[in-house]
Amino acid sequence: MSLAQADVVLKDKLEALLPGMIVQSLEPLENTGLYEALVDGEIIYFSKDGRYVFQGDIIEIESRQNITENKRIGLKKEVLASFNEADMIIFEPEKTNHTLTVFTDIDCGYCRKLHQQMSEYNALGIKVRYMAFPRSGIDSESFDKAVNVWCADDRKQAMTDSKSGANIEVNKCDNPIKDHFEAGRRLGVTGTPALFLESGQLLPGYIPPMRLKKILDEQV
Repeated sequence: MSLAQADVVLKDKLEALLPGMIVQSLEPLENTGLYEALVDGEIIYFSKDGRYVFQGDIIEIESRQNITENKRIGLKKEVLASFNEADMIIFEPEKTNHTLTVFTDIDCGYCRKLHQQMSEYNALGIKVRYMAFPRSGIDSESFDKAVNVWCADDRKQAMTDSKSGANIEVNKCDNPIKDHFEAGRRLGVTGTPALFLESGQLLPGYIPPMRLKKILDEQV
């Protein structure tokens, strides 16, 4: 039996043993004797006979590399790359050296602090792509505020005004706010602001402009 055929057999066996589970991907994990599966966006490990399941991070002792975390970051990079910038509110410098995807909440204090310094981030060559993450969830006041900003004639100005505490005119239109929120949850966002590097790495929380530039420069 070829390895590919073995993978299919194991996938079918796992889905039969665990009804309702959908194995999105399955592949052997180097020479560990384990199989790495992606199940509902989560990384889970199985023995090659499907009898045992392992949840948690796998670390290679010699190199000290967190194999699981590296995989998570790679998956997040793929998700971020799939986003359409037409569905974002973007504050872009004249010359972009770094791009951040920032999940933001209108009422979040540190989100407001970050936005107040937007000109400083842009001056340092940092492009900010905003996606909405109303922490109160869908059908909340924060969600409605994000919709109002998106549906405004001038979204960037509406974002600035709303984060300054101004009341934005109630607007309704087709909008991606729910999709933003659900994408954030898939990426593991639990608080705002959540700053994602192009690599998929998450930097949680507010970071001052110069410190952020230093972090980004070190990533290159």
